[in-house]
Amino acid sequence: MKVVRIAALPLTMITLIAATAAPAGAAPVLANDRYKWFYWIGPLLMVGAILFLLALGVGYYIRVLRPKYRGRPVNK
Repeated sequence: MKVVRIAALPLTMITLIAATAAPAGAAPVLANDRYKWFYWIGPLLMVGAILFLLALGVGYYIRVLRPKYRGRPVNK
């Protein structure tokens, strides 16, 4: 019974978001010829976000986890 309760919250939230977005006409919009030049930056922003998250994870490992498991004090 606990699994049903855990699964109910995400399903309820997805249904709520879909119900509120549908009347607003939130459908995929195709690019107009006038605005196609905006799309070149999308892949660059995605690569930048992935590299940022990777650097954040590596920094956390170096500053927190590695000293913790080697018995040294953690930097604050």
